Amino acid sequence: MEATPGTSTDSFFDFSDEEVEDVVEDYVPLSRRERNEDPDTDCDSSDDEIDFVDIHNSSIDSDEPLSVYAARVHERNSPGTCSCTVVVLCPMSRYRAFLISRVANSYADSHPNMVKGHERRWMPLTVPELQIWIALRIMMGISPKPRQAQYWSKDDLHESPFFPKHMPRDRFDQISTSLHFADNAFQDGTNRLWKLGRIVQLLQKNCLEAYTPPQCITVDESLWKFRGRLSFVTYNPSKRARFGLKIYKLSVSSGPTCGYTCSFRFYTGQDRGNMPASHKAVSDLMEAADVLDKGYTLYVDNWYTSPTLFHWLQGRKTNACGTVRPNRKWMPKDFTKLKLNEVDHRSTPTGMLCLKWVDKKKTLHVLSTMHNSEMVQIDRLNRQGQNVIKPRAIIDYNEGMKGVDVGDQLAASYPAARRSLKWYKKVFFYLFDLAMTNAFALYREVGSQNLQQLAFREEVVRGLLREYLPEAPNIGVRITDQNGYPVFEDNHTLTLILHIRPR
Repeated sequence: MEATPGTSTDSFFDFSDEEVEDVVEDYVPLSRRERNEDPDTDCDSSDDEIDFVDIHNSSIDSDEPLSVYAARVHERNSPGTCSCTVVVLCPMSRYRAFLISRVANSYADSHPNMVKGHERRWMPLTVPELQIWIALRIMMGISPKPRQAQYWSKDDLHESPFFPKHMPRDRFDQISTSLHFADNAFQDGTNRLWKLGRIVQLLQKNCLEAYTPPQCITVDESLWKFRGRLSFVTYNPSKRARFGLKIYKLSVSSGPTCGYTCSFRFYTGQDRGNMPASHKAVSDLMEAADVLDKGYTLYVDNWYTSPTLFHWLQGRKTNACGTVRPNRKWMPKDFTKLKLNEVDHRSTPTGMLCLKWVDKKKTLHVLSTMHNSEMVQIDRLNRQGQNVIKPRAIIDYNEGMKGVDVGDQLAASYPAARRSLKWYKKVFFYLFDLAMTNAFALYREVGSQNLQQLAFREEVVRGLLREYLPEAPNIGVRITDQNGYPVFEDNHTLTLILHIRPR
């Protein structure tokens, strides 16, 4: 008989002493009867409040919400109408570029031996010159070469006229060497990310203010490859990089903005507290993104999923679904032994479902607060020519968990990061790729969903050169037309202007 969440009279929670991680010892599952008796509790299960998602001001250039702005832009881009102009947030604003250039100049002044014998003397780094340097780093991700010096090579096999036309190689190397984000004289022993200065804070703020995520979100971790000397480098044999920096991300998992990172947090080896690290990672990200108590749907994998976490999310009016380890505390222990494609389930009075299913001789356990044990037929045939049947909870989980993976794939397609012994320089370009991925997701939302990421990054490069090349010092040969005038016009705005043609 099919069980509907919340209709079972027996709780599946197991009160044995077996556990696999630290949990709050005084935790007792809250029944639906206790919640209804207490009028002061904030766990109201009204359908109107659970399904409501507040939309705050997430507009780009006005007080208009991004959802309304996106609908208006899609209507304008319909066939038979004229083209329109869309403003996309630039990943590197003038203010952030000013902070970086100021610290880089301070570092260069305190290290006069940085300039090599064959190089010119150090010239103060300006914001336009730094933006051109950023544009060249983006082009290095689009056109990768084994060695950086090959971009300025005159050999026919490696010659790339674009790079020497915009900046000499020695000047590019000087900027790369002097790139710093915080003054070493003001070290913060309590913050292990102090080398990145305010870059992380500014990016986190922009990710939150630029866009309000849709209902389906996911939390997962990414591993940014780094094998240098760093106290909080982690080792994960299941990842391709294995050694690197672990980043917790909360990303959008549906729609054209799939892969957009709403909030993120670095793992620096300081996650100990009153709650498990997996629980703390989810709660911190969701509170930072302001998505609690608004009826969102969260998807997580088996490292985060636990009855304790899902019960806490129920109290914050948030649905949740994810695979779970069978030896978690409070998990049921009375599941029967199943054969291929068989399913068994348990549920609680609060509407939490635990489902066991065997697929290709692999047993899966799923925990959900919004599903029942419904089996769904999918468009795939097995070896016997029969349609494959899966639980609805597993189908939705596979679809909802792709947010972080999509963002990582987009960022790894044309990476701006290159090999470096300084961890903060490499992390800075990982963050820059994250900002580029978010900007691409926003452009797909308010612009054309058919635009490829390669074309978007090329437009970003053209936009940076169009805006900052006329203001940059005369450090190389400018790109001019037949009359000797610069190809790109001056533009002092803080945004990147892109044009959309009718479909």
